[in-house]
Amino acid sequence: MAPQAVLEAGRLSAIAKILDRAGGHLSAAVVDDVETSGIRSLLDLSRSASYDVACAVRHAGTGDLHLAQVHLEAARTAPDAHAVATAGMPRPLPAGVRTALQLLRGISGFFSAETEDAFVRALSIDARPATSGAIG
Repeated sequence: MAPQAVLEAGRLSAIAKILDRAGGHLSAAVVDDVETSGIRSLLDLSRSASYDVACAVRHAGTGDLHLAQVHLEAARTAPDAHAVATAGMPRPLPAGVRTALQLLRGISGFFSAETEDAFVRALSIDARPATSGAIG
């Protein structure tokens, strides 16, 4: 692989690990909380993006750059398929959910600016009254 491709594959591998870690925090929160609709949606988003990033890394490693790009685009647009209702988030946010949102927000430049803003809004959920907004 060319040096740039190696750097990109390394970045994607790191993103996959971050998404998996966020998913672990969200999985634990879903088990611990009966009001889980917002958390479950966020977990679905994390799992979907993680799966597609892992597939992109595998395809890039085998030289199938077209399929790698298809999976990468699917990962970046996962929030479009898994809208997260902020009204479905528990108050206060469980520590694991807050950590997962911080991890997802930390993958700067990967998701759309709107999605990154939505993660920030979800993190501020404890500081404002309930609304019927959605992430995605």
